[in-house]
Amino acid sequence: MTQVTPPSDAPMRPDSASDTLDTLDTLDITGVGAIQYGPIPTSATPITLVVGVDVIARARLLRTHRRYGERFLTRVFTPTEVAQARGAIERLAGRFAAKEACAKALGTGIGAVAWHEIEIVRLPGGKPALRLYGRAAQRARLLGLTTFDISISDTSDQAFAIVVGAGIDLSRSLVPARSGEPE
Repeated sequence: MTQVTPPSDAPMRPDSASDTLDTLDTLDITGVGAIQYGPIPTSATPITLVVGVDVIARARLLRTHRRYGERFLTRVFTPTEVAQARGAIERLAGRFAAKEACAKALGTGIGAVAWHEIEIVRLPGGKPALRLYGRAAQRARLLGLTTFDISISDTSDQAFAIVVGAGIDLSRSLVPARSGEPE
């Protein structure tokens, strides 16, 4: 993970559980490697680690596109995702799997977060990166997640994605320590 200072317009992770989560509606995790906003956890800092995995048959995505056409694309993918696919619908299979994997990592699945609230973008070197908006960004912050990394792989038949998120474990600040337990 790389520690960076976020741009002045970047939304920040709340510093405490009392900070409002409703005003934080975008989490942009882009750059080379994983990017972390906030303090670097020490060995004494409890961390949260989440993982989501998904696989999709490319033929299933292509069948759905043939059946629903542009309506399917606009419902599931952002204009940036469609543009980066450069007309090759099969390139969207990995992004579809990555969106599902991200929703699983957030512990919600698609439905509690919308398709457009999870965006998979390609960085200049080709590495995929994750952008979260709305309820997906709020959920990430609620879980204390400050960094994500994503990997997409595919074969001629399938696309596979894994999303890993990490951050400071906010649950310790939300639940009072039991007597005799260190704070």
